[in-house]
Amino acid sequence: IVMTEQIRTQPPVFEIAKHFGPFMAHIELPEEVVVNLTKMTDNLLKNPNTPSHGQQLAGVIHDEKLIYQQDFIDAGVNDMLEGCVRTYVYESIIRHGNPKDSLVETRINSAWIVSQYENEYNPEHTHSGCEISGVIYLKTPDTKGRRNFDSKKGKEDHDGDISFVHSATGNRNFDVFEKGVINMTPVPGLLVMFPSYLIHTVYPFIGEGERRCLPFNAIYRIMDKDKHFVAGNLANVVNPTFYEEKKPNE
Repeated sequence: IVMTEQIRTQPPVFEIAKHFGPFMAHIELPEEVVVNLTKMTDNLLKNPNTPSHGQQLAGVIHDEKLIYQQDFIDAGVNDMLEGCVRTYVYESIIRHGNPKDSLVETRINSAWIVSQYENEYNPEHTHSGCEISGVIYLKTPDTKGRRNFDSKKGKEDHDGDISFVHSATGNRNFDVFEKGVINMTPVPGLLVMFPSYLIHTVYPFIGEGERRCLPFNAIYRIMDKDKHFVAGNLANVVNPTFYEEKKPNE
């Protein structure tokens, strides 16, 4: 038998890349932003004139209150949040090979408070009327281990978590190539942004404490340097919705 000597030269290029699935943004907000947003939402939740947004939402949650653009401006956080949305879109398109001189427009077009208590939850849902969704966490009690089931000891506890579902096929046991479901345990100050079509759900918890978050939606439009449409909102980023029309007594 002739034994051929094995080639020892290493491949000049060896890359492993993730070409499928959405980009998500994970941002740690400055403490002063969290403080201002917590004070803002405290006042809105206490104010009997703050409109409810619950009838428009999927959540089985009692307190879901509207937020207006003016609320963000008054709290001193509007420019930062709009900047975070724009950066998320810009960094995503660059990673998809678009030119760095692409023109990006973004705009938040709705926001609300979710004040979640024991046994309340958000079923699986997506967001409409937008291309981008985000959520800011302000209060996150430690809800883990409260059920204390002997049969579940040692297993992961998802009470109070948010779960994102992209693909059931990417969640097979021992599959190291793709994750189709991601569970996150939120902490105060975390801002997560994701495409509005991404299915997500929030698990209930038991016991004391408030899990308070501030979800929002946004739109975007991308043009090339010659101002030809590339992606996003065809109707242009002009959105005169209720979000910009706060009344004096609200």
